[in-house]
Amino acid sequence: MVPFIAAQEAVINTEAMLSLPDSPGAMLTSSSSRSSDDSTSAETSFDPSAKAPLPMALPRIKFIAAGQPAPPQRVRHKIEMGIRESITPFSMLGWVASSGYSHLLDNRPNYGTNSEAFAQRLGAAAALGSSKEIFSDAVMAPVFRQDMRYYQLGNSKSLFKRALYAATRPLIGRTDGGRTIPNYASLLGTAEAAALTQAYYPPPNQGASQVFQAFGTSVGGSAVGYLVSEFGGDIIQALHIRKHE
Repeated sequence: MVPFIAAQEAVINTEAMLSLPDSPGAMLTSSSSRSSDDSTSAETSFDPSAKAPLPMALPRIKFIAAGQPAPPQRVRHKIEMGIRESITPFSMLGWVASSGYSHLLDNRPNYGTNSEAFAQRLGAAAALGSSKEIFSDAVMAPVFRQDMRYYQLGNSKSLFKRALYAATRPLIGRTDGGRTIPNYASLLGTAEAAALTQAYYPPPNQGASQVFQAFGTSVGGSAVGYLVSEFGGDIIQALHIRKHE
């Protein structure tokens, strides 16, 4: 129950932040009525600098590029997305980076400093990251009827607004209908994943304070991931241009 209380307190604190940049785009509503398990609308982000329209994204794909139409999601799409996102190459890179940093500094989870300890840290990072995606996207998103996809702002917005938007997505979410709300699904899913660490973290990392730390670290990691999603393509493109120069 401790992580759930922490998540709820974080949700309350985000109510005052909902004036921050919201997801871009225009609403696409269906002409036919849907069941309560179905999403009722989707968003299309719009980037005036785009030279040609991008193809419509698949409903189970989490990243929606600027200018790319996004179809509505059904519950099964959210479940598929949660499972898929738990094992993507990008997620695996995050596990390696997280466990490598932890091993280098010999901090939490405190398995030690030898090669076996690194393997344990890598496994723990994989367990935490995967469970967070599954709990948030596949379980909590259908419960709260949230759209957990990331809608990139793109170059049509200022650098500051893009950075602020990306960094606040772990706290600010959206419903299937496009309404801005605290990101209940992400916060509660992260809290559940943090609580689960007590099943595999070593004795020095057991207890309520350690769950709070795991929760905070995971929220921060999500913010970094969204920043990479927002600016990663721009960085690659810039490097590619410089290489040809």
